[in-house]
Amino acid sequence: MVNPMVNRYRKGRIAEKKVANRLKGLGWNNIRRSKGSRGPADIYARTPSGEKAYIQVKSGTADLTSKDRERLVDLAKERKGVAVYAHKDKGNKIKFRFLGNFGRRRKRKR
Repeated sequence: MVNPMVNRYRKGRIAEKKVANRLKGLGWNNIRRSKGSRGPADIYARTPSGEKAYIQVKSGTADLTSKDRERLVDLAKERKGVAVYAHKDKGNKIKFRFLGNFGRRRKRKR
């Protein structure tokens, strides 16, 4: 049974915390959660390779809208980083979807 004292905002913040802990376990660092979660990204972090990442977190039945996706990708392009969508389902399973890498393009070694 769902606890009636846990509103949608709090449920989202709990999901963000779980995603942040998962990222830390995967070797990501400098993980920061945004205050208020009103911007396009809920979490800002660095990938294990050092690239900036902007993560939007959704939980339960919530899904990333096309407008949310566009805002997140625009932010990643503007700041030359990686856009990531993370979804935590009711069973605490977290799925990550990379929406694009807009960081510095590295030259390939030949």
